[in-house]
Order: sequence, then structure tokens, then C-alpha cells
Amino acid sequence: MRFLLLSGALLVSVHLIGQTYEMLEWGEVPSEQLAMTSYNLDSTAQAVVLADQGVTDVRSLDDGTYSAVTYRHRRVKILSEAAIDKYGNAAIYYYHEGGTDHLRRVNAQTIAPDGTITKVGKKEIFHEKINEYWSKATFGFQQVEVGSVVEYSYQLYSKRLLAPDEWAFREEIPVQSSYYKFTCSVPLAYTYLLRGAEYMDRQVTPDKKERITLGDMTILVDGTEFWMQNGQALQDEPYITTLEDYFVKVRFQCSEQYHRDGTKNSVFGTWEKTCQELLDDNNLGHYFTKPRHSKRLVEVADLAIDASLPQQEVLANIQSFVTQEITWDGTLGKYADKTPDKAYETHTGSTAEVQYAGIALLRHFGFKAYPLLVSTRDNGAVITAFPFLRQFNYVIILVETDKGLKLMDMTNPLYKPGIIRQRALNRVGFLLKAENPTFIDLQLPVFQDRYAFNGTVQEDGTVAVEMRSVQRAYSALADRTTLNKEAGAVESIWSDRLPTGTAIATINLENEGDVQQPLKVNTTFTVEGAAFVNDDLMYLSPILYSEFAENPLVSEQRTFPIDFTYPFEEKLIYSYQIPEGYTTESLPEAAKISLPDGDATYQYQVREASGKISIISVLKVKKRFYLPTEYAALRTLFATAAQKMQEQIVFRKNS
Repeated sequence: MRFLLLSGALLVSVHLIGQTYEMLEWGEVPSEQLAMTSYNLDSTAQAVVLADQGVTDVRSLDDGTYSAVTYRHRRVKILSEAAIDKYGNAAIYYYHEGGTDHLRRVNAQTIAPDGTITKVGKKEIFHEKINEYWSKATFGFQQVEVGSVVEYSYQLYSKRLLAPDEWAFREEIPVQSSYYKFTCSVPLAYTYLLRGAEYMDRQVTPDKKERITLGDMTILVDGTEFWMQNGQALQDEPYITTLEDYFVKVRFQCSEQYHRDGTKNSVFGTWEKTCQELLDDNNLGHYFTKPRHSKRLVEVADLAIDASLPQQEVLANIQSFVTQEITWDGTLGKYADKTPDKAYETHTGSTAEVQYAGIALLRHFGFKAYPLLVSTRDNGAVITAFPFLRQFNYVIILVETDKGLKLMDMTNPLYKPGIIRQRALNRVGFLLKAENPTFIDLQLPVFQDRYAFNGTVQEDGTVAVEMRSVQRAYSALADRTTLNKEAGAVESIWSDRLPTGTAIATINLENEGDVQQPLKVNTTFTVEGAAFVNDDLMYLSPILYSEFAENPLVSEQRTFPIDFTYPFEEKLIYSYQIPEGYTTESLPEAAKISLPDGDATYQYQVREASGKISIISVLKVKKRFYLPTEYAALRTLFATAAQKMQEQIVFRKNS
């Protein structure tokens, strides 16, 4: 986070760290851009942002009021038919409630490869309300074809001085150039935060300017000027939060107001002050700090829960009681409309109402329990620099126990202490604790799933197998969720996972209804054609099941982090009786691969002894978050695992 005080009228500078940014001229597209048929840095790009330029000036208007005036000019090159529908239309969003924003001077036009210009008429720009706060102006460009350049510009006058709109530099298509400048000519101080570039290389020049790089992409920072060049496209990939978290954005926040007498006052408070305000709120803190709101709930819980049991059992029983008595209605948010007693009376509640009822009970039974405000993964990363409350849309619970700190989520009866909704696992949460409000890393231990297969290979290549599996945490939760919706679905679950040609003979579950225990599955089945017989040789593909039989990291390169949600380990143990009348011709080779710090490992062991072949495959990811610089090594690790799981054992028939 950077702090700055801007005063006096500032002119837009176009000189950044030895490079000159040329301000766009309306309709003047360089001939080489009109002639472009593909983008040299990304031949697969369907479109490319040639330039996106924005300048925001916080200034005084003629009527003496302050306004944040943003001028934007955007230009996109269409490179394929598929891009016409998406980029042949545009939408500009603005905040209409209370007359806060005014959109002015909207211009749009299409420039054909031969330079012909087709303008969008004023009557072809449509305004519509999205909800009670936001509106959008939409329009379609005319005569758009492959090779066209579309551009639009507008001015936005906004009274939202505390937090003007963010500027996003990266997008789902390549961005050749994106420039943004923030100026202020009124007595206000602003801070800014540049997000999404934390994992890039930074160099500080002798004159305190910055050059941020990742591959061909460069971001130049000079005071409050930002210029990104050669921004790579951001495509949806496995293991992300929401794609917008990686766009690279700059956000400005008003921090102080200066007065003529030289004094100043803070515009926004501190996290400590914000925490206290929330704890004093009638629709938040009062619901779990004031016992009068949970009298009936406590009375019933005292009859159902034995407080003399060991602490961990009491904790589990409280969670079970709340999840059974108050059904989550699917509503997110941090504020509650119902008291804990009212939620118990109606047997339904929002996220906040369920969790605050849980906190009230936990405190009644002697636990130190606190709300933890989070932003769900699809809602975006949490900004810790400023006390923004709008970003929090979910609540979980932090409990102090004799076994250490424990995260809890009472919105689902299939959860247990230590398991929270996956979409809420978004790196950090804000702890509402009066004496020490702080941000907590949402760290979880490595959860291991274990699968043991004992197989016999028959002469025709059919394999008869006994399998025992032990699933913990989120894999157990996923299967229990399916079983909860459809009784007896375990056979279809495993039929889908095992190879084509599998015939399940018997299957049974252990701990299906006991969420405190791992979910166990015991089954016997045969796989026809698991081994291929060719003359005197038999080829067996021994790995019948793995979540990672295929490499999930498909892209050769990745320019943003990998977020696995939680650490995990998959352990596979296979044992095969050597088929009668055969000897082993060849076995797969052992393998061991590890990231430099051991943050992810894969081991593949194979041996033959006493007429059996044993294989142990262990894939372990020890942390959730990996930088783009670690992607190549991580991808190689997963590729190695997938390759080893495809390798075969070869048997030769005895003479």
C-alpha cells in the first residue's frame, strides 16, 4: 500500500522510466494495427486490447462540490469470428443511486481494416437499471468484421470519492497497453493498493520508480501513473479463486481530508475501530454477546448436550445440534435479521444467523469462540490494507480448544469441526475479537485419502480385486453429499471411478452417517480386459483408480498463482498376485520427484516378493498457494505422476 497527498492541478505526464506513453487520439489507429491479422505474442488470441487508457482526476466542480472525473478510451482489435459477438458489444457500468454517478460524452465507432469508420449513434446507446444501485449503458458496434478495430470513450463524474472504481490492467484476452493515472486537485489525501502483481519481479530505480515484470509483461509505476505493456491473457485454469483476482488492479482510497487551518481528519477508520463497531452492531455482535437473544436455544441445548464429556466431544455435539436444528437457507452475508432464538424457532437461518447461534452456544458451554469474516472464493480476494466491509460475504467460526485453534462452519450437517465450506477457503479471514482483532490465515492440515487394492490376474486378462478405501475431509464430504441426496449411490460413485468393464460384486460403507470419522468403502469387483494378452506376453495396467491419473495442469505456462484450496495427499497401495504360469518380464521403474523445498512430492515404488508385485504411489501437496515461478516444477510433478500411473507390468508365460 502506498500513501500520497495530492494537491494542486496535475497535468498528465507521458514519460515513465525512460519510456514515453503516447496518449490516444480518437480514430487515429496506426496502419500496422489495422493490418494486423494475428497478435505476435499470442497467436491463439481471438482479440487483443490494443490500448486501454484512463485518467481519474478528483477535482472541484463549478458548484463547489468535489467529483472524481474519469476519462476512458478503449480500443480492441477483432482477430476472429468468435470474438465478434463478445467484443462487438460493450457495457459501461455506473452507480445511479442518489445521483451519485453521471455518465457523459459516450462515443463509439468501428474502424474497418481499410480505415472506413462507422459511428454508433446516440440513439443506439441504451441505459438500463441493473438493480437499485447500479445501471449500465450498452451499445453494439456497427459493421464489425474480422480485422476491425472497435473503440469507445466516455467521461464518468462520480461522487464516490472515498473509493473510486478500480482500474484493471489484465483481462481474458491479451492487453498490448493499459495506462492509468490518478490525480487530485482538492485537499484530500489518498492511498493506493496495486493488487495481483505481488508474485512478479520488482525492480526499484534510483529515482524510486518501479519496474514490475513477468515474462514479456511489464508494469511501469511512476508516482500515480501505471503503464502495463504486453499483458498476457488470463484464461480459466484449474485451482484458482476467481479469475478477476489475477487481473492486476489498482485501487485508490481516500484516507484524510485537509482543512484551511492546517488541520486534518481521517476519512476511514482502522480495523480495530471497525471490529468494535461490528461487535456493537444490533444485527451482528449483539446476537452472540447478549445472552437475552439465545435463552430458548440454550435451554434446549442444555437438555441435548452433556457438558461433562471431553471437550472435543462437546464441540462436535454442539455442531451437530446446531446443524440439525437450524437449516441453512443458502443466504450469504455477515449481518443477521433473526436472533439465535428466532432462528431456532423457525429452524432456518442465513449464514450469519446459523453461525451466530453456534457462537452463542459455544460461549455458553465455556468455549472461546469468535466470528471470522471471509470473502468466498468466487467473491474475490480480501483486501487487508483498508477496512472495506463490503468484501466480506460469509462468516465462519474460530474456536479455542484444548487441541489448539479450530475452524468451524455450522451451515451443513455433513461438516465437522475443522471442515468449512470450500468456497470460504480464501486465504484469510478477519477475526472479530475485541481485544485483538486481526487477520487469520485459513490454514488446514494435509488431508490424506488412502486406497488399497489387492488383485489377482486371471489367465484371460480379467483382474479380480478387493479394495479398501479411507477418505477424509473434503473427499469424504463430497461422497457423503452425494449419498445424502441419493441413498445407495455408492455403487454408481465407484462404477464411474473404476475402469470401463468393471463389474462390482459387493460394496459396503462404514461411517456413512458419522461425520466425525473417515468414510470407508470395502468392495470386490472384477475388471474385464485390465490385462492384455498377446501370445506369451501379458500386459497389466496396475493403477485402476487415482484422482490424478491425468495431469490437471494442462497449460504449458501460467502467469498467475495456483490455489489448491487445501493441502492433500493421495496414497495408493496395489498388490497383485503374479498370474499362475507366468513370470515377471518387466516392471515400471521407481520414481521420486519433489519441489525444491519439499512443498509437493511424488513417490512411486514397485517391488516383487513372494509371488506378488506391490506398488505404492503417493502424491502429496503440502501447501495451498504456489507462485507462477513454481508452476513448471509443479506441472512436471503432476505429469510424472500421471505418466507412472499409465505404465504397465509385463508378464511372460512360462515355457
